[in-house]
Amino acid sequence: MKFKFHETASFIVTKVNGKRSVSLMLFDGDKVIPVGNVTIPPNHTVPQVGAIVETRYLYAYLGGSIFQPVYLGVRDDIRPGECQLSQLKYKAEPACEAAA
Repeated sequence: MKFKFHETASFIVTKVNGKRSVSLMLFDGDKVIPVGNVTIPPNHTVPQVGAIVETRYLYAYLGGSIFQPVYLGVRDDIRPGECQLSQLKYKAEPACEAAA
């Protein structure tokens, strides 16, 4: 049996894309870092630009985006400044690549 260890994080919506998806970003200090898109399921309303959303993901690529994101809902209990890049969990590098 395989178990996937998912993580969750809070992201800021930067753009509403077509076909029920939104673009996400996080802050790295004062810099804005795009971290990918997430599809909004039919049983949720599409969040507005600037909304903070909770998303589950498998892992993040260093310098890239989140992998297998799943939208969980809007958060209204945190401030945008708390959506930092440091909350992401990154995929571990294989030992052979790390040694190179």
